[in-house]
Amino acid sequence: MSSGKWEILAVDGADVRLRSGQIGSMSVDVLAPVSSGLLDITAGEITLTLHLALDQLKTGNFLLQSAARSFISQYQAHTLVYTGNGPAGETWLVSGAAQAGTIEVDLGLTITPIASATSPMGEIEIVGSASMGTVHLPIPGLGTIDDFRFDVDAKLEVRASAS
Repeated sequence: MSSGKWEILAVDGADVRLRSGQIGSMSVDVLAPVSSGLLDITAGEITLTLHLALDQLKTGNFLLQSAARSFISQYQAHTLVYTGNGPAGETWLVSGAAQAGTIEVDLGLTITPIASATSPMGEIEIVGSASMGTVHLPIPGLGTIDDFRFDVDAKLEVRASAS
């Protein structure tokens, strides 16, 4: 892939899926909408900046969504900002920090360009996982989780940036 800047589009359906492992008898599975993002590719380095609107997250369960939003308010984590970078090579691996309010988590992501009929890079797929350590989830029956891990998965539309 050649050098350039690619804007990550914040269109309807531009969501990043955050999914926990099994916690007791359930897992936490939320979709957080992308509010903005940029993929900057140079000859030697890739930088990914991604902003997620956590205050607009969605789940398939009303009680879980309410608990997740309570968690976000408790930690003043309304927007998640991720900045990661890595070498530009065959495989695009970036590492950096995801920060939302008072929470900061180290996160490594694999980025895969997906070609479309009109662009050599119409979409990107991002996958990764992280551990937040001990967290308290305001969900009846769960309470404190000693090692809260989650996976990141998204396919996001991109376009060449004019800047």
